[in-house]
Amino acid sequence: MRKRSTDATTMRRRFTLNPGNGGYSIKALKRAIDLASFMMPTAIHFQGDGTADGKDIYLSASIQRHLRKIYDSLRYPESTLSRQKFAVFLESSQGETNPILMLTEEKYKFEKFLEVWWLQFGLGAEKPAPVRDKDLSKPLSNYFISSSHNTYLSGNQLSGRSTADAYRRVLRRGCRCVEIDVWDGESPSSSPEGSREASNKPGAKLEHARHLSGGSLHSAAAQLKGTLEEKIEQTRHMLGVDKVHSHSPRCSKSELVPPPFGRECGATLDPAVMADRIDTDRLSVRSRPSLPRDEPIVMHGYTLTAPVGFREVCKAIREVAFETTNLPIIVSLEVHADQEQQETMVQIMKEEWAGVLVEEPHDTCPTGRMPRLEDLLNKILVKVKKASSSLDGSATMSTTLSPNSTIDDDASGSEDDRPGSSSNKKPKVPICESLSALAIYTHSEHFNNFESPAAKVPSHIFSISESKILELLTSKHDELFYHNRHYFMRAYPKGLRFDSSNLDPSQFWRKGVQMVAMNWQSWDEGMMLNEAMFSGENGWVLKPPGYRSEEWPASQDTAIPQRSMDLIINVLAGQHIPLPEGASSDNVRSFRPLVKCELHVERVEDRSGAFIEGGGRVREPECKQKTGAGKTDHPDFDTEKNELHFMGLQNVVEQLSFVR
Repeated sequence: MRKRSTDATTMRRRFTLNPGNGGYSIKALKRAIDLASFMMPTAIHFQGDGTADGKDIYLSASIQRHLRKIYDSLRYPESTLSRQKFAVFLESSQGETNPILMLTEEKYKFEKFLEVWWLQFGLGAEKPAPVRDKDLSKPLSNYFISSSHNTYLSGNQLSGRSTADAYRRVLRRGCRCVEIDVWDGESPSSSPEGSREASNKPGAKLEHARHLSGGSLHSAAAQLKGTLEEKIEQTRHMLGVDKVHSHSPRCSKSELVPPPFGRECGATLDPAVMADRIDTDRLSVRSRPSLPRDEPIVMHGYTLTAPVGFREVCKAIREVAFETTNLPIIVSLEVHADQEQQETMVQIMKEEWAGVLVEEPHDTCPTGRMPRLEDLLNKILVKVKKASSSLDGSATMSTTLSPNSTIDDDASGSEDDRPGSSSNKKPKVPICESLSALAIYTHSEHFNNFESPAAKVPSHIFSISESKILELLTSKHDELFYHNRHYFMRAYPKGLRFDSSNLDPSQFWRKGVQMVAMNWQSWDEGMMLNEAMFSGENGWVLKPPGYRSEEWPASQDTAIPQRSMDLIINVLAGQHIPLPEGASSDNVRSFRPLVKCELHVERVEDRSGAFIEGGGRVREPECKQKTGAGKTDHPDFDTEKNELHFMGLQNVVEQLSFVR
């Protein structure tokens, strides 16, 4: 770009020396000015978006130049683009269906071409699947579901805050399975006034019993921590001292809103807007109302995470549950509250989720079979353990099996997987009948083995930690795959992920695991793969053929068609590329960005049940390439190595392969 403008200036000087070429010098000067004006992104004003003021989009000179090349190649040899050629391009290259019905003009100039393409069809790399075109006719277990682990946390697993806003955030980003860890709240007697009154009443010790048991002690510790933080914050403001934030990669990836990539309505990547959102989130945490007396709370047990009220969480879920889609939500309850508080939970859920909570079987679907996705639109399902008395008869079996053969599958793994916790495990809280009754199509079940009667009940869900599922991949490979074609399984991060890091979800999807619970508090490789799977799908993705309950393949090797693949990615240009952390705008001219690309595909040895290295981490992919370096924060890669070739890949399952 700079070289062309210099050439134009040189040409102007040469022609200026010759009086006979004055006309040419003016043209050359005008060209140089035009080129200079394109050095920064310029606005293209669109009028056809239905608003009074139209819409501006900013495209750099490089991007406009590449789009102009596309336009010129389509219209040639005509001066404008015909309606028919435009429709062929949209259908064959962009994947649109019957686009000619939306094209109202016979001829399109370049500006109108961009306007229609952008506003009516979109220039994005992804094409969201309209719900009306989505296959909703399959049983629930035939879908992958975007899932969250310890949804209430806004930071790490040991000291992060619990907020209701965390539920709003993940649901708006497409999550459809959220987790709530419920503990006993404070009883009225926990206040100083209540304590004095209660001490004068008969049975005062009994009144205080619940206050001093279960989650109360670590809840009190978390509240003390929160009070100290608020006092420090108040003192900081009073003294006018700015808070120092860590900018290390490990710290910066947590407690921030990750890039929405169009998943939220009106999503933007404007840094100023993103910063405002983060400040709003932090403000909402500070201004959170006090916890209601005698109602359950939500928090990560036996840590310093600050609690939030169970009712507040239920309100937040209902508020945004069906804001972006009508596909159902599964609420996974990890219950540590006593039975009195469980009754309160049921009352709260029925009040806050009235009209959308599944309280009884669907008319066309008894509990003996799994309902279809289309049967449960605009519904909230509760996943919880069954009451002990509900486990008699055909649905129960664990009491007859050896405890030593059980893989303990606490819903979050936060306790059972913690080092040293096995010797001090708290007894499991019995579930009351009224709460158990809400587990219509999704009830939690401990995993013993795949041959137990429990493994054949349609509504059961095995929740198993990532490390233990990886063990099953080698010891029970075929049984695992067969089970997950028909019934639910949920994988959750091992308890050692205190920093809210994530597992590699693709390893578990390839074994048919429907719910891979992710730590949405972090934006790392695992969450990027999760975004790739569910982007534009509203949280429910139909499994590939062979992974569903209606097919009967002999093994995973013969489950779905595997293809050879040649993939070529052409990187053209970019704009507004963020500068490296700590770099000033003065360094923009020396900035040399490049694009790295990784292809995540299943390895042959993984498909056969061999040991998977890495312990669930996102492994270093074998297929990776990068472009040459561009220049400035508005790079044009057209003059550099800009083609990324992944050739001759064998046995690829496209639906379970990802580009990062």
